[in-house]
Amino acid sequence: MGDTCCGKESMMKVQQVIKDLLPGIYTYSIMLGDDENQDKKLSYFGNINDQVEQVCQTLKNDENLKDGFNAIGFSQGGQFLRAYVQRCNDPPVHNLITFGSQHSGVSDIPGCSNNDRLCQLMRTIARRGAYSNYARSHIVQAQYYKDPQHLDTYLQQNIFLPDINNELDNKNETYKTNLKSLNKLVLIRFTEDITVIPKETAWFSFYNSEGVLLTLHEQPLYNEDWIGLKDLDENGKLEFRDCEGAHMQISIEYLQEEIIIPYLSFDISGEINSNLYDNIFEQARKKLSLNIQE
Repeated sequence: MGDTCCGKESMMKVQQVIKDLLPGIYTYSIMLGDDENQDKKLSYFGNINDQVEQVCQTLKNDENLKDGFNAIGFSQGGQFLRAYVQRCNDPPVHNLITFGSQHSGVSDIPGCSNNDRLCQLMRTIARRGAYSNYARSHIVQAQYYKDPQHLDTYLQQNIFLPDINNELDNKNETYKTNLKSLNKLVLIRFTEDITVIPKETAWFSFYNSEGVLLTLHEQPLYNEDWIGLKDLDENGKLEFRDCEGAHMQISIEYLQEEIIIPYLSFDISGEINSNLYDNIFEQARKKLSLNIQE
Protein backbone atom coordinates (compact mmCIF):
# COMPACT_ATOMS: atom_id res chain seq x y z
CA MET A 1 0.00 0.00 0.00
CA GLY A 2 1.73 3.11 -1.24
CA ASP A 3 4.87 1.23 -2.25
CA THR A 4 5.85 0.89 -5.88
CA CYS A 5 7.53 -1.78 -7.94
CA CYS A 6 10.65 0.29 -8.41
CA GLY A 7 11.17 2.52 -5.39
CA LYS A 8 14.82 2.59 -4.32
CA GLU A 9 13.85 2.25 -0.66
CA SER A 10 11.11 -0.33 -1.16
CA MET A 11 10.81 -3.15 -3.69
CA MET A 12 13.97 -2.33 -5.63
CA LYS A 13 15.91 -2.58 -2.40
CA VAL A 14 14.45 -6.02 -1.70
CA GLN A 15 15.38 -7.15 -5.20
CA GLN A 16 18.95 -5.98 -4.68
CA VAL A 17 19.29 -7.85 -1.38
CA ILE A 18 18.17 -11.05 -3.12
CA LYS A 19 20.51 -10.52 -6.06
CA ASP A 20 23.46 -9.78 -3.78
CA LEU A 21 23.01 -13.08 -1.97
CA LEU A 22 22.03 -15.11 -5.04
CA PRO A 23 23.97 -13.72 -8.02
CA GLY A 24 22.49 -14.61 -11.37
CA ILE A 25 18.99 -15.19 -10.02
CA TYR A 26 16.12 -13.69 -12.01
CA THR A 27 13.87 -11.35 -10.05
CA TYR A 28 10.73 -9.56 -11.13
CA SER A 29 8.83 -6.88 -9.22
CA ILE A 30 5.21 -6.60 -10.30
CA MET A 31 4.30 -3.27 -11.86
CA LEU A 32 0.67 -2.36 -12.50
CA GLY A 33 1.03 1.16 -13.85
CA ASP A 34 2.97 2.62 -16.75
CA ASP A 35 5.33 4.42 -14.39
CA GLU A 36 6.17 4.59 -10.70
CA ASN A 37 3.61 7.31 -9.91
CA GLN A 38 0.76 5.40 -11.54
CA ASP A 39 1.92 2.22 -9.84
CA LYS A 40 1.57 3.93 -6.46
CA LYS A 41 -1.86 5.31 -7.35
CA LEU A 42 -3.07 1.84 -8.34
CA SER A 43 -2.15 0.54 -4.89
CA TYR A 44 -5.05 2.69 -3.62
CA PHE A 45 -7.43 3.11 -6.53
CA GLY A 46 -8.45 0.26 -8.78
CA ASN A 47 -10.29 -3.03 -9.06
CA ILE A 48 -8.31 -5.86 -7.48
CA ASN A 49 -9.91 -8.51 -9.66
CA ASP A 50 -8.80 -6.65 -12.78
CA GLN A 51 -5.33 -6.15 -11.33
CA VAL A 52 -4.94 -9.85 -10.52
CA GLU A 53 -6.01 -10.76 -14.05
CA GLN A 54 -3.43 -8.34 -15.43
CA VAL A 55 -0.74 -9.95 -13.30
CA CYS A 56 -1.81 -13.41 -14.46
CA GLN A 57 -1.23 -12.41 -18.07
CA THR A 58 2.03 -10.61 -17.36
CA LEU A 59 3.59 -13.53 -15.50
CA LYS A 60 2.36 -16.06 -18.04
CA ASN A 61 4.13 -14.13 -20.80
CA ASP A 62 7.45 -13.99 -18.94
CA GLU A 63 9.66 -16.76 -20.36
CA ASN A 64 12.00 -16.50 -17.39
CA LEU A 65 9.22 -17.77 -15.12
CA LYS A 66 7.91 -20.61 -17.27
CA ASP A 67 9.18 -23.35 -14.92
CA GLY A 68 7.66 -21.69 -11.87
CA PHE A 69 8.96 -19.29 -9.25
CA ASN A 70 9.02 -18.30 -5.59
CA ALA A 71 6.92 -15.29 -4.64
CA ILE A 72 7.05 -12.74 -1.83
CA GLY A 73 4.04 -10.55 -1.13
CA PHE A 74 4.40 -7.50 1.09
CA SER A 75 1.33 -6.24 2.97
CA GLN A 76 -1.70 -6.27 0.64
CA GLY A 77 0.50 -7.78 -2.05
CA GLY A 78 0.37 -11.01 -0.08
CA GLN A 79 -3.33 -11.66 -0.55
CA PHE A 80 -3.10 -10.46 -4.14
CA LEU A 81 -0.37 -13.01 -4.90
CA ARG A 82 -2.44 -15.66 -3.14
CA ALA A 83 -5.28 -14.73 -5.49
CA TYR A 84 -2.86 -15.25 -8.39
CA VAL A 85 -2.06 -18.74 -7.10
CA GLN A 86 -5.69 -19.68 -6.57
CA ARG A 87 -7.06 -18.24 -9.80
CA CYS A 88 -4.21 -18.73 -12.28
CA ASN A 89 -0.96 -20.28 -11.02
CA ASP A 90 0.42 -20.45 -14.56
CA PRO A 91 3.37 -20.45 -14.23
CA PRO A 92 3.16 -22.09 -10.80
CA VAL A 93 4.37 -20.65 -7.52
CA HIS A 94 6.59 -22.94 -5.43
CA ASN A 95 6.95 -21.04 -2.15
CA LEU A 96 4.62 -18.16 -1.30
CA ILE A 97 5.83 -15.86 1.49
CA THR A 98 3.62 -13.06 2.75
CA PHE A 99 4.59 -10.21 5.09
CA GLY A 100 1.89 -8.58 7.24
CA SER A 101 -0.82 -9.42 4.73
CA GLN A 102 -4.55 -8.99 5.28
CA HIS A 103 -5.58 -12.56 4.47
CA SER A 104 -8.76 -12.45 6.53
CA GLY A 105 -9.41 -8.78 5.88
CA VAL A 106 -9.20 -5.72 8.10
CA SER A 107 -11.78 -4.42 10.55
CA ASP A 108 -10.69 -0.83 9.95
CA ILE A 109 -9.27 0.92 6.90
CA PRO A 110 -5.45 1.09 7.25
CA GLY A 111 -3.99 4.35 8.46
CA CYS A 112 -1.78 6.73 6.50
CA SER A 113 1.29 8.86 6.98
CA ASN A 114 0.63 12.59 7.10
CA ASN A 115 2.35 13.28 3.78
CA ASP A 116 0.59 10.60 1.72
CA ARG A 117 -2.32 12.47 0.14
CA LEU A 118 -3.42 9.54 -2.03
CA CYS A 119 -3.71 7.37 1.05
CA GLN A 120 -5.62 10.04 2.95
CA LEU A 121 -8.06 10.43 0.04
CA MET A 122 -8.53 6.66 -0.13
CA ARG A 123 -9.19 6.46 3.60
CA THR A 124 -11.71 9.31 3.53
CA ILE A 125 -13.74 7.68 0.75
CA ALA A 126 -13.53 4.18 2.20
CA ARG A 127 -14.57 5.21 5.71
CA ARG A 128 -17.63 7.00 4.35
CA GLY A 129 -18.85 3.69 2.99
CA ALA A 130 -16.55 0.78 2.16
CA TYR A 131 -19.46 -1.16 0.66
CA SER A 132 -20.79 1.72 -1.44
CA ASN A 133 -21.02 1.16 -5.19
CA TYR A 134 -17.99 3.32 -5.85
CA ALA A 135 -15.70 2.24 -3.01
CA ARG A 136 -16.27 -1.49 -3.36
CA SER A 137 -15.05 -1.50 -6.97
CA HIS A 138 -12.62 1.43 -7.04
CA ILE A 139 -10.92 1.58 -3.62
CA VAL A 140 -8.39 -1.22 -3.21
CA GLN A 141 -8.48 -1.31 0.60
CA ALA A 142 -12.30 -1.47 0.63
CA GLN A 143 -12.05 -4.73 -1.29
CA TYR A 144 -10.53 -6.51 1.69
CA TYR A 145 -12.43 -4.59 4.39
CA LYS A 146 -14.48 -6.92 6.57
CA ASP A 147 -16.90 -5.52 9.15
CA PRO A 148 -17.36 -8.30 11.74
CA GLN A 149 -20.63 -6.68 12.86
CA HIS A 150 -22.12 -6.88 9.37
CA LEU A 151 -20.85 -10.11 7.87
CA ASP A 152 -23.90 -10.59 5.64
CA THR A 153 -23.27 -7.21 4.02
CA TYR A 154 -19.61 -8.09 3.61
CA LEU A 155 -20.45 -11.36 1.85
CA GLN A 156 -22.93 -9.65 -0.45
CA GLN A 157 -21.02 -6.48 -1.27
CA ASN A 158 -17.30 -7.19 -1.10
CA ILE A 159 -16.14 -8.11 -4.61
CA PHE A 160 -12.79 -9.70 -3.75
CA LEU A 161 -12.04 -11.22 -0.34
CA PRO A 162 -15.12 -13.45 0.15
CA ASP A 163 -14.35 -15.00 -3.22
CA ILE A 164 -10.67 -15.85 -2.71
CA ASN A 165 -11.39 -17.11 0.82
CA ASN A 166 -14.20 -19.31 -0.53
CA GLU A 167 -16.64 -17.86 1.99
CA LEU A 168 -19.53 -17.89 -0.48
CA ASP A 169 -21.98 -20.79 -0.80
CA ASN A 170 -20.54 -22.00 -4.10
CA LYS A 171 -16.99 -23.10 -3.30
CA ASN A 172 -14.40 -22.90 -6.06
CA GLU A 173 -12.47 -26.17 -5.92
CA THR A 174 -9.78 -24.81 -8.24
CA TYR A 175 -8.80 -22.32 -5.53
CA LYS A 176 -8.24 -25.18 -3.11
CA THR A 177 -6.40 -27.36 -5.60
CA ASN A 178 -4.06 -24.57 -6.63
CA LEU A 179 -3.20 -23.44 -3.10
CA LYS A 180 -2.53 -27.04 -2.04
CA SER A 181 0.07 -27.28 -4.79
CA LEU A 182 2.40 -24.89 -2.96
CA ASN A 183 5.58 -26.31 -1.53
CA LYS A 184 5.36 -23.79 1.33
CA LEU A 185 2.97 -21.05 2.42
CA VAL A 186 4.80 -18.83 4.89
CA LEU A 187 2.68 -16.33 6.83
CA ILE A 188 4.68 -13.60 8.56
CA ARG A 189 3.13 -11.32 11.18
CA PHE A 190 4.67 -8.06 12.39
CA THR A 191 4.70 -8.15 16.18
CA GLU A 192 4.14 -4.40 16.64
CA ASP A 193 1.80 -3.83 13.69
CA ILE A 194 -0.74 -1.06 14.34
CA THR A 195 -1.39 -0.30 10.67
CA VAL A 196 -3.28 -3.53 10.04
CA ILE A 197 -6.19 -4.31 12.37
CA PRO A 198 -6.09 -6.99 13.56
CA LYS A 199 -2.43 -7.71 12.97
CA GLU A 200 -3.25 -11.42 13.32
CA THR A 201 -5.01 -11.33 9.95
CA ALA A 202 -1.51 -12.02 8.62
CA TRP A 203 -2.07 -15.52 10.08
CA PHE A 204 -5.71 -15.69 8.84
CA SER A 205 -7.09 -14.82 12.30
CA PHE A 206 -10.11 -12.52 12.55
CA TYR A 207 -12.93 -11.32 14.81
CA ASN A 208 -16.27 -13.07 15.03
CA SER A 209 -19.50 -11.08 15.31
CA GLU A 210 -19.00 -10.80 19.10
CA GLY A 211 -15.58 -9.21 18.65
CA VAL A 212 -13.65 -12.29 19.77
CA LEU A 213 -10.45 -12.87 17.83
CA LEU A 214 -10.52 -16.38 16.36
CA THR A 215 -7.37 -18.12 15.23
CA LEU A 216 -7.31 -19.81 11.85
CA HIS A 217 -7.75 -23.21 13.50
CA GLU A 218 -11.01 -22.07 15.11
CA GLN A 219 -12.68 -21.13 11.83
CA PRO A 220 -14.61 -23.07 9.15
CA LEU A 221 -12.09 -21.71 6.64
CA TYR A 222 -9.63 -24.15 8.18
CA ASN A 223 -11.80 -26.91 9.65
CA GLU A 224 -13.84 -27.33 6.47
CA ASP A 225 -10.71 -26.64 4.41
CA TRP A 226 -12.30 -24.11 2.07
CA ILE A 227 -9.05 -23.16 0.31
CA GLY A 228 -6.63 -25.94 1.28
CA LEU A 229 -5.00 -24.43 4.37
CA LYS A 230 -5.75 -27.48 6.51
CA ASP A 231 -4.20 -29.75 3.91
CA LEU A 232 -1.09 -27.58 3.74
CA ASP A 233 -0.87 -27.53 7.54
CA GLU A 234 -1.23 -31.29 7.94
CA ASN A 235 1.50 -31.84 5.37
CA GLY A 236 3.95 -29.47 7.00
CA LYS A 237 3.62 -26.85 4.27
CA LEU A 238 2.02 -24.04 6.30
CA GLU A 239 4.27 -21.91 8.49
CA PHE A 240 3.43 -19.12 10.94
CA ARG A 241 6.30 -16.76 11.68
CA ASP A 242 6.86 -13.44 13.43
CA CYS A 243 8.95 -10.48 12.35
CA GLU A 244 9.82 -8.17 15.22
CA GLY A 245 8.71 -4.60 14.65
CA ALA A 246 6.04 -2.39 13.10
CA HIS A 247 4.28 -2.90 9.79
CA MET A 248 6.76 -3.39 6.92
CA GLN A 249 9.79 -2.80 9.16
CA ILE A 250 12.06 -5.55 7.84
CA SER A 251 15.81 -5.62 8.32
CA ILE A 252 18.20 -6.79 5.63
CA GLU A 253 19.46 -9.43 8.05
CA TYR A 254 15.95 -10.81 8.50
CA LEU A 255 15.46 -11.03 4.74
CA GLN A 256 18.78 -12.77 4.27
CA GLU A 257 18.67 -15.21 7.17
CA GLU A 258 14.96 -15.91 7.57
CA ILE A 259 13.68 -15.68 3.99
CA ILE A 260 16.28 -15.84 1.22
CA ILE A 261 18.43 -18.69 2.55
CA PRO A 262 15.64 -21.04 3.73
CA TYR A 263 13.06 -20.38 1.01
CA LEU A 264 14.64 -18.82 -2.08
CA SER A 265 18.02 -20.51 -2.38
CA PHE A 266 16.80 -23.76 -3.94
CA ASP A 267 16.04 -24.23 -7.63
CA ILE A 268 13.00 -26.14 -8.93
CA SER A 269 14.89 -29.45 -8.75
CA GLY A 270 15.51 -28.94 -5.05
CA GLU A 271 19.23 -28.23 -5.48
CA ILE A 272 20.72 -25.34 -3.53
CA ASN A 273 22.02 -22.40 -5.55
CA SER A 274 25.80 -22.88 -5.70
CA ASN A 275 26.36 -19.12 -5.59
CA LEU A 276 24.87 -19.06 -2.11
CA TYR A 277 27.71 -21.18 -0.72
CA ASP A 278 30.26 -18.86 -2.32
CA ASN A 279 28.60 -15.77 -0.88
CA ILE A 280 28.26 -17.17 2.63
CA PHE A 281 31.92 -18.26 2.56
CA GLU A 282 33.04 -14.85 1.30
CA GLN A 283 31.01 -12.99 3.94
CA ALA A 284 32.41 -15.24 6.67
CA ARG A 285 35.97 -14.69 5.36
CA LYS A 286 35.54 -10.90 5.40
CA LYS A 287 34.09 -10.98 8.91
CA LEU A 288 36.94 -13.17 10.16
CA SER A 289 39.51 -10.88 8.53
CA LEU A 290 37.88 -7.83 10.12
CA ASN A 291 37.90 -9.43 13.58
CA ILE A 292 41.57 -10.36 13.26
CA GLN A 293 42.51 -6.82 12.25
CA GLU A 294 40.57 -5.38 15.18
